[in-house]
Amino acid sequence: MDSNPRRNIAAIALFWIFLVLCVGVLGVGWSLNNLPAEDQTRVYLADLHVSLGLSAAILLLAQFLLGAALLLAGAFEIRSGRQTVALWLRRLIYVAFLALVISGALALAYRGEQIFFWAYPLPYWNGGDRLLADLLKTVHGYAAYALAGLIIAYIAFTLFDRFAPAAPAGSRAVEVPAPTTIAAMIADGLSHSFGFFGATAFWLQLLLGVVSAVLLVFGYVGHTVSPDASGFGDAIYWATAAIGLLALTTIFSFYYMKTAARIRNRPEHYLSHQRGMSFWFVGSGGFFNVLGALASFVGVGLSVALLIGKTVSQPPGIAITDPVKIIRALDVFVLLVNFSLLFAHFVGLGVAAWLMISALKSRHQYVVATEAGK
Repeated sequence: MDSNPRRNIAAIALFWIFLVLCVGVLGVGWSLNNLPAEDQTRVYLADLHVSLGLSAAILLLAQFLLGAALLLAGAFEIRSGRQTVALWLRRLIYVAFLALVISGALALAYRGEQIFFWAYPLPYWNGGDRLLADLLKTVHGYAAYALAGLIIAYIAFTLFDRFAPAAPAGSRAVEVPAPTTIAAMIADGLSHSFGFFGATAFWLQLLLGVVSAVLLVFGYVGHTVSPDASGFGDAIYWATAAIGLLALTTIFSFYYMKTAARIRNRPEHYLSHQRGMSFWFVGSGGFFNVLGALASFVGVGLSVALLIGKTVSQPPGIAITDPVKIIRALDVFVLLVNFSLLFAHFVGLGVAAWLMISALKSRHQYVVATEAGK
């Protein structure tokens, strides 16, 4: 699938081990759905299903970290059309898997079931909402079908690429020449900064955005099922605005990462003194991150105020009869969503500020070095 012989073998091995675990998760889940309710092996298979899923999640995190490390090492390459298709299939597999794991874990929590990771009990949380648990189980099933279809498509595409290879068109890898001048060294350093920090912001914001979006959907479902009992309407709307801004800033982070190779190949297009607005996208990304941080900060404040208000309104030793005064798990969910969005926007703002400072400093050094070389 990848014609670059220098690609890190660890990334390939991690991904295929991850796929094998995903197939195991889907197979055990299918067996659970086809076993009678009274079968004694259901408990063992259920624990195996959860343990395989969490193990695959750990491997997914390892892939993200390894990808960031490869970008730090300067692993820039031009992808062919087939490599681009394979890349997007892998990304869709990651999204479907995250939806599968999150919906499954929340369904167990809302049913009040203990989660075990290879016989080790994880922190117990009883959501106590059977209606929402059933809805999450349905989402879990749809995510499983989507993941199975994407895995089949990826394997079929890999076999097609293996047995019907594309016509050779020369090496696709970019042979990055060693910098020979001070100006080239300055552009090379800025290129590495954009590649590493852009990739870090992109993957972190994408991960937090997907998790927050899934939790926010469940929050809206709970708010619709029992609107009078939830009491977090304002906070959830601020979270919606923050996640919309996060989607926009994630696109900017992806553009930071893609700009790295362009800075290396065409430094004069970005660093010459005539190109004062060449890094406009960095400032725009930082501006939208500020707006998102403000929206999520307001959401956090409203959520905390709601939880404090409900806590103060509950006198000790007296049974609560008003459902509006009960602290529900969904109230905590909205707080977590706003907090994770606040963290994601602060990461994006920090990366944008650092890249803008680095770009201004590199432009000054590049202009001075260019003028000195004349």
